[in-house]
Amino acid sequence: MYRTVYISAATNLFSDAQLEALLAVARRNNQRDHISGLLMYHDGSFLQVLEGEREAVEACITRIAANPNHTQFLRLVQGEVPDRLFPAWSMGFARPEDLGDADGLTGLDRVLEELPRLRGLDRQVATLIRSFFATHSDYLARLTV
Repeated sequence: MYRTVYISAATNLFSDAQLEALLAVARRNNQRDHISGLLMYHDGSFLQVLEGEREAVEACITRIAANPNHTQFLRLVQGEVPDRLFPAWSMGFARPEDLGDADGLTGLDRVLEELPRLRGLDRQVATLIRSFFATHSDYLARLTV
């Protein structure tokens, strides 16, 4: 099992419709390639965790890095891992402005509920997810873990 985490900036802010289209493509491709993970978006910033077989994850990363909708692509973590952090999520998706689960999206509260479990499995990834939210001061108060 292989995991990578990256951050990037959108070249333009994504509308809700654009985010939904992106998520639909990601879920379709990830189900096909047996990739799971989490995609987070806020104010033009992305953080994504991808996990699966190394070749499939690397092919996905290559497509993402080449996508003209992204800039400042930076891989934060990569490597072999014993297990998936998100085995049931073909692509969990969270935006801080979404609280609760709606329309197939995973809200901030659900991601925050997962942080203690994630921290027990991979402290570095849990810290990166928490830090992503913490960089947006309007949501910092909601971080209790």
